[in-house]
Amino acid sequence: MLEISVLRRSKFRLRYINLAFILSFVAFQTAMAQGDQSSYSALGVGSLNWSGFAQNEAMGGLGVGYNTKYFYNDLNPALLGANYEAVFQLGTTVDYRNITNGSDSYSTVSGGFKEFAMSAPLVYGKWNLGISLSPYTSVNYGFTQVQTGPEGGDTNIDVTGRGGIDQANLVTSFKIGDLSIGLKGTYYFGIINNEDKFTLTDINSNFATTIVNERRSFGQLAASAGLYYNLNLSNNKRLNFGAYYNPGFNLRQERLVTFENETPNGTTTSTDTLAYNKDESLYIPEKMGFGISYEKFRSFAVGLDVQFQNWRSYRNYQGSTESYYGNAIRVALGTEYIPNAEQPTKLINVTSFRFGIHYEKTPFLISNEVVNDFGINFGVSVPLSSFWGLSHLNVGATLGQRGNISTTGLVRENYVKLNLGFSLQDITWFSKQRFN
Repeated sequence: MLEISVLRRSKFRLRYINLAFILSFVAFQTAMAQGDQSSYSALGVGSLNWSGFAQNEAMGGLGVGYNTKYFYNDLNPALLGANYEAVFQLGTTVDYRNITNGSDSYSTVSGGFKEFAMSAPLVYGKWNLGISLSPYTSVNYGFTQVQTGPEGGDTNIDVTGRGGIDQANLVTSFKIGDLSIGLKGTYYFGIINNEDKFTLTDINSNFATTIVNERRSFGQLAASAGLYYNLNLSNNKRLNFGAYYNPGFNLRQERLVTFENETPNGTTTSTDTLAYNKDESLYIPEKMGFGISYEKFRSFAVGLDVQFQNWRSYRNYQGSTESYYGNAIRVALGTEYIPNAEQPTKLINVTSFRFGIHYEKTPFLISNEVVNDFGINFGVSVPLSSFWGLSHLNVGATLGQRGNISTTGLVRENYVKLNLGFSLQDITWFSKQRFN
């Protein structure tokens, strides 16, 4: 009877996720290589990442309509054309959050590797090729709920999730006058593990703990495209326009659900496979973005980006929509300032100072209430002397808040995100050497 009761609860686990947002004491553990953490990532395929690399995040995630030649841009494939020379870039992140449901709160830290990219010119100033690796979604959550169990006892339900979907990109961009066209092929892959652990208390039982684990593996190729146009206003001033479009696609999924019983001392007494299907798919909705920026070359820039993704059209492996998904919108307003690039003798003169704000209407709906995310972003890119070329240390931070506690079912997450990146540009890697 215990196994049947537990399985029934597991089948309807999403029913108590909403309730757990109110009642639970949220508890996370550090997860390496997870750049984001959120109690809301328990839903669907997790939290979305659409704020770009370290230099983008320092401007609120600005990057659909703005980039410079010193950095790799992963938001709009057409902006790869701004990289006249070879560019290599790495990034990491640390995420600190204080999570509260109004009565209980918890603080947690997560972090690790976030992004990698490299590009090189195939035809100088005309045609570029690049590769990159970054997260598409992140899953990192944990909470505990107490329910009345059989035989007068209580059941502690520990629900945790780790993993996410990553994206490996192959990008090419070519220029026709002031217009750049970018094409991107993406391989989406990754693993999401969700575990429900049921522990009976206050009763004598040989099966004190039951664990139901769902492991989802993903793998799918998809394509997208982008445009970027420069409108020159004078010798060193211009307006930049950018846009990208990612068509919706079916994401192939392999799903394995297992079940095991443990005695109070941790000995496994029985295991079973509840479900295994290697031929499922999820429908990931189309995504698009638009950006405009004003730029005074190597001095000042300000821009606005808007990105959309309608998660109402998401379909699970059964082909059904999900009530916890809605429309997602992200707006970024950012600026960059370089004090005096013509006088490079002082480091501060050639340091890029960045500032931005972002507003995100996340795709998550809790009791039909939208979960909003707002943040203030800032950072710097400091040029470094290097034997390898012109390199930059990119440092940024975001102070933000996701969700609120004014509505039943929501939790509030106050977070501080630190981003650290390194970029290297070199004009010699793919140039022919001549000797007299």
